Amino acid sequence: MADDFSPIRPKSVPLSHGVETPVAESGRGASLLTWGLALLLAAGLLGAVFFLVPAWLESRPAPRPDVTRTAAPAAAAQPQAGRPSAAADDALPPFQQLQREQAREQAQEQLARFVELQIQLEDQMQVGDWGADAYERATSLAAAGDEEFVRERFAEAVASYRQAADALEQLIDRGRQTLEDALTRGAAALAERRRDDARAAFDLAATIAPEDPRVAAGQARLELLPEIIELMRRARNQELAEDWSAAYDTYERVRQLDPASVGLDEALARVEAGRRQTRIQTLLSRAFAELDDGRFDAARAAFRQVLDLEPGNAVAEGGLEQVAKQADVARINALRDRAEAAAAAGRWGDAADLYGQVLGLDPTIQFAQAGRAEAEAQARTQAALARILERPDRLSSDKLYREAREILDRAEQLRPRGEALARQIADVRETLEVYANPVPVVLRSDNRTEITLSTVGALGSFEEKRLELRPGAYTVVGSRDGCRDVREQIVVRPNMGPVDIRCTETL
Repeated sequence: MADDFSPIRPKSVPLSHGVETPVAESGRGASLLTWGLALLLAAGLLGAVFFLVPAWLESRPAPRPDVTRTAAPAAAAQPQAGRPSAAADDALPPFQQLQREQAREQAQEQLARFVELQIQLEDQMQVGDWGADAYERATSLAAAGDEEFVRERFAEAVASYRQAADALEQLIDRGRQTLEDALTRGAAALAERRRDDARAAFDLAATIAPEDPRVAAGQARLELLPEIIELMRRARNQELAEDWSAAYDTYERVRQLDPASVGLDEALARVEAGRRQTRIQTLLSRAFAELDDGRFDAARAAFRQVLDLEPGNAVAEGGLEQVAKQADVARINALRDRAEAAAAAGRWGDAADLYGQVLGLDPTIQFAQAGRAEAEAQARTQAALARILERPDRLSSDKLYREAREILDRAEQLRPRGEALARQIADVRETLEVYANPVPVVLRSDNRTEITLSTVGALGSFEEKRLELRPGAYTVVGSRDGCRDVREQIVVRPNMGPVDIRCTETL
């Protein structure tokens, strides 16, 4: 049965459009039908190559050694005007038949590539509206490939189909570039608000790719362009009139209509800057008014608000310096008035504290320096005089009496002398006069107790001793062997009675 086997041959039919049917005149349905039949035929041929040819090669007997393998290729290289005869085809050896089938397969692959590109151009890029001439030249090349395929000149068919597909790829690249250029020109025209140029660019883009979302977006913005132009003109006039709130609202309306409007962000930034400057001027005016009225806290707050809006504002910084200076002057004057009033009332401690507060603001102020020094001297003297009057009994000590005398002398030299100080000086003078003259004092004991008197010293033992002592407080100590010491505080006064001191409590 192997000798009776004969290879299955495809029926020779055209695979692509005929050259006599231009793109503009042929319907898309007929074209698609033709290419569909071509694809079905290609699938059949591929099946024959991959399934029937290998089976035929296995069943065909090996050629005899004396049969040459160059005659068939030589014959195949001389095609007739029409389709080669079946006898000539049968004369080809199996390997050359396989090469022939492979060439047929390559032709079909290039044809499939051409069909895919053709569908893309017709369905997605509307090639008939912008590239009809180039498209027709490409289909003519495909038709030439059909003729070569029908004649089973597959190498020539591969070349024609490849040229046709390459031409379509170039046409697609051209269409894509034209689309991008049109979109770029349209966007630039929209940015410059050239309505006619933008319309022409987007119309061209729509011709190439009407379904591209960028085309739809551009056309939508184009329809809004007249209103955008009017709103931008109105907002600019409002800016010039410094009606910042109205300008801001108008620009916001533009943003709602077309957020991509060129210059919108810059315009809004100008409006914000204008509003900020107006606010700054208002705050500065208010701050200086508060400063003139002496409302320093309010002025300071307004100047600081300006610096919050515009850090480094020189006017606000200078205003704060004026606030500080004037506020300090006002406070210094107020403290001076209070200090002088305290001094006049003899409240020298309060006066010294108030003058100290003035020096805390400015340590170089001379009236505060002199006032505090005087107030402190007065306060120290008053305090010392008060201590003398509170504890006059301590004047029994010669040392303390001399110190009190010196304090009184300094006090009498102080000027001014208020009523309080004058009264203290008089009281201390009288006290010192009382304590200046010694008075007789009688001490009695048992002649066995050793007596010691503070500020005087040991007096020994006695039954009675008369002394001349300065009035004041004294401590008398008695001691005796075998007895507990006694200690007694006495206050020496004129005309005082005898003082008895002795140890009586045994150990």
